[in-house]
Amino acid sequence: MMGVMADVNADRPLLGTELEYGIAAPGRPDLDADALAALVVDHCDAPATAGVSDTHNRTLGNGGRLYVDHGHPEYATPEVRSASAVVLYEAAGDAILDRAAARASDVIGAPIRLFRNNTDGKGNSYGYHENLLLRRDVAWGALVAALPAVLVTRTVLGGAGRVGLGQDGRTPGFQLSQRADFFVQVTSLDTTRRRGIVNSRDEPHARPRWWRRLHVITGDARRSGFATWLAIGSLALVVAALEEGLLPVIALRDPVAAFRAVSRDARCARPLALADGTSATAVEIQERFADAAGLLLERRPFAEGAELLAAWRAVLDALRRDPRELAGQLDWCAKLAVLEGFRARDALGWDAPRLAALDLAWSDIAPGGVVDRLRAAGRFPALPDTDAIAAATGSAPADTRASVRGRWIAERPASVLAATWDSLLLRDDHGVLCPLPLPDPFHPGAAPGAEPASLATLIRAEQAALAGEEES
Repeated sequence: MMGVMADVNADRPLLGTELEYGIAAPGRPDLDADALAALVVDHCDAPATAGVSDTHNRTLGNGGRLYVDHGHPEYATPEVRSASAVVLYEAAGDAILDRAAARASDVIGAPIRLFRNNTDGKGNSYGYHENLLLRRDVAWGALVAALPAVLVTRTVLGGAGRVGLGQDGRTPGFQLSQRADFFVQVTSLDTTRRRGIVNSRDEPHARPRWWRRLHVITGDARRSGFATWLAIGSLALVVAALEEGLLPVIALRDPVAAFRAVSRDARCARPLALADGTSATAVEIQERFADAAGLLLERRPFAEGAELLAAWRAVLDALRRDPRELAGQLDWCAKLAVLEGFRARDALGWDAPRLAALDLAWSDIAPGGVVDRLRAAGRFPALPDTDAIAAATGSAPADTRASVRGRWIAERPASVLAATWDSLLLRDDHGVLCPLPLPDPFHPGAAPGAEPASLATLIRAEQAALAGEEES
């Protein structure tokens, strides 16, 4: 049965991301981060489940979730089946959060600011997590062997850029990654303290005998949709190549030290020591992974695979020549170009407070900021279509189980008593509680038809459609 499932879904990955937003309201120092995050979640006006007591945890009509996590409003996209869909639903999350922050700001009488970043510059880091479904028959040992080099060197594609070195950022300098300094070991279950490059969480939200969820915590929260598309899309290709036995195992001698070295190498030319006694740059290692992805695409289809591979190779070629060529595409390259412009114009050192302030302003999601001005000037990747973003704030992707979850929440929220990734608890028009299991993340549920005579009839039809899929 594992082979059947893998064949059915081989052409598309299953992806999703989670982003903890930095939050501040300088005009209300009496409100801490937890209180601000709760206000934002509670003032979400997108279709969503009602807030329950003081949980501040809401499932959204687009199939995602919005909740408070360790003093941050956190948005999780719905399950999607392409890297482009990740970009779209992340943009929808920004729109949902920006509106919610504006409504909450009116209540407290001071602006609440939200930031797509991963550190406060005071020694704290908060997460941007990527999730990919992969086959259970891939041995955990194979993942631990292969992934450190994949994730460390992917920094050249997906780093958001950061002013300051070290966890507290006090050492002057610039680095590619906002997260690199916060990892202390190769593997770990922890996501908040002793972080490991390979996270060992095994919570698939799907049939565990078939699937594992790869929980990736090394990435940065980016502003460039192109960089997000390329970073998660190339990672999905690498994981698929690993499933097929096509990925070379490249062992870094010291993955933690290599992560910091790559992050501090804006020329992308520093050799990294390998376990076999040789060395290679991050770009060279990524080129080997891109070659493996090419072999994968010769073997089987993959959503956006050809486009991703072409862009991946083009970016690596540009990084070999001069990373400055990518100032219009990758976050860290764009940020570095702007910062270097200020440094040259005003003779600033990397310890200048103005540079740290610009770094923070870069991540502010409020309209009209630094990144939006660059977009308007054609110097940074544009957002997805405005109408598409608006639609994605309230409607779920049609090709995953998120469509079932989102449809019920958006159209019949009073009937939804509880919603998780893999189940709904519904109440029909007779007051009967009806569980609706959603074990298959690839199954979009029953196609909408004529309006049923009752909620009970609709629930039975949904249960029958999902049960039929289970039996097949």
